[in-house]
Amino acid sequence: MPQACLVCGAFVVYLLGRLLKTHNEVLALFTALFFGVALGLLMPLFKLTQAGDLPVWGHLGPAGAFLRADPGALLVAGVALGLGLLVAIYSGRYLARDRRYETYYPLLLLLVVGLMGVVLAADLFNLYMFSELMSIAAYALVAFRRRLGTAIEAGFKYLVMGSVGAVTMLLGISLVYRVTGTLTLTRATGTPELWTRAGLACLLVGLGIKSAVVPLHTWVPDAHGRAPSTVSAMLSGIVIQSSFYALLKVGLALGLPAYDLGTLLIVLSLVQMTLGNGLALVQTYTKRLLAYSSIAHVGYFMLTVGIGLRYDVALAIQAGFFLLLAHAAMKGVAFLCKGVCHFYCQATRIVDLRGTAARLPLVAAAFTVAVAGLAGVPPLAGFASKWFVLTGALRSADAVGYIGLTVFLVNSLLSLGYYLPLIGTLFARVTPEGSKTLEPSIRVSPLMTLPLVVLGMLVLAIGLHPQPWLDITALAGDYLGAMGR
Repeated sequence: MPQACLVCGAFVVYLLGRLLKTHNEVLALFTALFFGVALGLLMPLFKLTQAGDLPVWGHLGPAGAFLRADPGALLVAGVALGLGLLVAIYSGRYLARDRRYETYYPLLLLLVVGLMGVVLAADLFNLYMFSELMSIAAYALVAFRRRLGTAIEAGFKYLVMGSVGAVTMLLGISLVYRVTGTLTLTRATGTPELWTRAGLACLLVGLGIKSAVVPLHTWVPDAHGRAPSTVSAMLSGIVIQSSFYALLKVGLALGLPAYDLGTLLIVLSLVQMTLGNGLALVQTYTKRLLAYSSIAHVGYFMLTVGIGLRYDVALAIQAGFFLLLAHAAMKGVAFLCKGVCHFYCQATRIVDLRGTAARLPLVAAAFTVAVAGLAGVPPLAGFASKWFVLTGALRSADAVGYIGLTVFLVNSLLSLGYYLPLIGTLFARVTPEGSKTLEPSIRVSPLMTLPLVVLGMLVLAIGLHPQPWLDITALAGDYLGAMGR
């Protein structure tokens, strides 16, 4: 099982770092190796789900605790493993100036272990335990550079918000168990009882905090802005989305009608998109801008899946998963490019990126591909994903869906107000009053270059030839749509 491989990898890498004092680059490659092996172990599970078989591990039955490999969970897990592999390679050079790197790689592996458990969990016990594992690893990674007061502040804020979410989830689990006598997540029939509805509400709030759903998103800008860029790439690219997928499964499994859940998601997405894009417009720090952009993209995902659930349109849900896949690639390369700029140029603010094209041409090109993709410029992945979102949303049949579609279009245009100036800054010349003076022709480490190239090519591939990626997301859309019926 892929998770067992990652757990073993966490122990091996920790022992290599602590006992044998292994060099950072070697630990990074060992970590990437374990991610690669786990990804290889995950591939056969995709074939099983295509044949209609959902593999199960653990103790079955009403009192059981087990995992189930459904198509949506495997898609999220695959994205996490692939992004984790590239982040590990990138960290081989990125963490060269950091101390305590021997603890970073085990935490990265455990973060993905928890993430996979969250999306694969078929019962509330496993969901809670793996959610806590993922969250604890994320808290430590956000505050990894503990000598910086801002990093400690961001990590502590994330810890407080995440702990509130965890306690709320635990309360919800206890309320559900009080009525049903089971923790198994199976599609409920009939109208849920009062205490079940109260427990479901608590679970949705708790998972909403971890999913950065407005107004429970306040930890995101600080956590993304102060964490190492590699951690920000994981948080923005897939960690938030994994909790949101769990939210969808829990809501449907505990008896919340798909129509009602879809309506709730559509309404919340209107605020989510507008707030994320509106606040991104006024940011002066690059990572905070990207963080608010992530909040807006969660809103896009919520809108698309909400329309699919409300109107029983599997194509819309599929478009949402396609957007998730494209966003992981685009936001991953964006944060990693920002990490290169900070590592070599000490660039933290947007104005500090002036002259990047002259000094770091490959990084500027990859950054441009990522940001242009997020803006929806054809023929990149962002354009393809937004196109499929539109085609799915147009199948909505009443005013609620069309209002959501209108707000989506307005926000897509609004986002150009901060994406396009960011691209312009990358290619602007350095002036005496501008960014810090740096030597031209900076040579970037191959360990940092490779992930940028791979993710940049992936953004192009998804946009130019989307059909294979649509085939991957089709099963996830069908499965979640079937849960709502």
